Amino acid sequence: MQTQTFIRLAALVLTISGLATRTEAGALPEQPIAEAAARGIAAIQKSQVVWYEDEGQECGSCHHQFQPAIAFAAARAHGVAVNEAVAASNTRTFDPDVDAALQFANVVEPALQEGYRLIAADAAGIEPSLGTAVMARFLIARQRPTGDWSGLNQRPPSSSSDFAKTAIGMRAVQLFHHRADAGAARHSVARAASWLRSHQAPDTEGRVYQLLGLNWTGGDSATRRRLARELIATQRSDGGWGSVEGRASEAYSTGEALVALHEAGEVATNNINWQRGIAFLTRTQAGDGSWHVPSRLHAPARLSPPYFDSGYPYDHDQFISVAGAAWAVMALAQSLPAVANPVEPMRPEIRSTTVEPWVETAAFGTVNDLRKLLDQGLSPNAATAAGQTTLLMMAAGDSAKLRLLLDRGADVNARAASGFTALMVAAQYGSSADTIGLLLDRGARVQASADGPPSPPYPLALAAHAGNAQILGRLHRAGDPVDGAFSISSRRTAGRPRPMVMAVRNGDLEVVRTLLDLGADVNGGATEPWSPLEIAVHNNRLALARLFIERGANVDAIGKAGYTPLLLAASIDFGDTGMMELLLHAGARVDIKNPDGKTALDLAREYQHMRFVNILERGAGR
Repeated sequence: MQTQTFIRLAALVLTISGLATRTEAGALPEQPIAEAAARGIAAIQKSQVVWYEDEGQECGSCHHQFQPAIAFAAARAHGVAVNEAVAASNTRTFDPDVDAALQFANVVEPALQEGYRLIAADAAGIEPSLGTAVMARFLIARQRPTGDWSGLNQRPPSSSSDFAKTAIGMRAVQLFHHRADAGAARHSVARAASWLRSHQAPDTEGRVYQLLGLNWTGGDSATRRRLARELIATQRSDGGWGSVEGRASEAYSTGEALVALHEAGEVATNNINWQRGIAFLTRTQAGDGSWHVPSRLHAPARLSPPYFDSGYPYDHDQFISVAGAAWAVMALAQSLPAVANPVEPMRPEIRSTTVEPWVETAAFGTVNDLRKLLDQGLSPNAATAAGQTTLLMMAAGDSAKLRLLLDRGADVNARAASGFTALMVAAQYGSSADTIGLLLDRGARVQASADGPPSPPYPLALAAHAGNAQILGRLHRAGDPVDGAFSISSRRTAGRPRPMVMAVRNGDLEVVRTLLDLGADVNGGATEPWSPLEIAVHNNRLALARLFIERGANVDAIGKAGYTPLLLAASIDFGDTGMMELLLHAGARVDIKNPDGKTALDLAREYQHMRFVNILERGAGR
């Protein structure tokens, strides 16, 4: 089994550069800490049962499944009991289906979906497989040229930090890359480490993952010590950490800060800062074992999946509270001595992994390996029995393999059971203009025939999602609609967004500009639930919001939910005021009210988004 992510079974008392030398008298004894961790696990797992019954069989979630799996690994390593049957039932989505992986079907967000899934799989003891190797390759393909990973920015703090996305994507590549991709993986990790070293994290989530990421890459100890000191400097007088300046301490930020300091900053558990943080966690734990982490986004900002009662307390705040509880459990567990023989996690009932013997060679072998298979009689139109994934789809990221298969008679428009074609798969690789162009040159159709499975995504939409701005024009000229709705997931809650939606969520300025130039509606069209400007606000994409305003977006448009962009901005705290200042500078009215009769200033006061209040008060007096 791969080395457990986040878990270090080294000596617990370390002394480095003064970070671990001061101790606090009267530190909590082990038994209350162990009991707090056990209660925390029980509350999480009670909620996991509800989650799995409602969503878990089709949705792998960061808060109810991925992060708890990592916390449970820490608990086992330090002798805290876990209900292994419940834990195993919530890991069934961790090992990717080979056909879905080869097609990249249902990928919404590479790093925080697939990368996080792989890290959780490692923590849950799931062995590397062909599916995990394919997803690691996909992560490498979707890494940006700058070395980072981006993605949806919709849920601060757990889905709003490129530091987290970059560290998670990089770690997943480290853990699960195929041996054939060893060189590409090393290059990917080095580029990610360079990005992490060269950027300044603006909040606790960013500082935590910057520290963890550089530890995973083996970054120099001097840099880690500096980052640890910077993180310690943000600890509050109550012993906890808050997510951003101006917000109260809570379990999510406190737990993740402690874990990062211990794992990467090598802060010992007898350190005064560590002890103050642990005291905060034990003091703020409720009698039922839960912790309350107030959400930083409010209606009409959307959760995915939409909110439902998962059996954890705190109503609207329960999803982020479960994630906070997982971080808290990790920190509490790491305060305890490591056990010599940790309990092995129960193996989940994994889907059948039987695949044709030629699939791995076709996917990861060289072009000469593929030629040998063909010379030995493998059909160029060979496909998997289960999902009808073709050889051409497996080779979609390699122009030499594609050309070989097409020259041997591969059907360029063959469709998998999902409705995907090789063109759709190729569109999802980053920087794939050459391979997409080759497929188009050989007759690939941008729209599937009418007799196939319903609602496959259009290649242009997938290319926009992947950041392939340079090929969008050609796909559009070939007949692919610039605003065609497409399914990005089989899940019933996924919806059918248009290319602009995913491009804005990903913060891809070049793709958005290209889509506008190709005729996409800057205001989204009458049938869209959210305008591009609203989506930019919802994802804190400042450069995109500025572009939409420059292109004529109505800054006071009242959306389907009855909110203007300014009202929406007042409802989400990303830790900065840039979006609100942009909207006000563009002339946004402060007197417009939402359906409940509240102005943006009313909302900022109600949600205690205090950094917005002064700005809006000045705007109201202008």
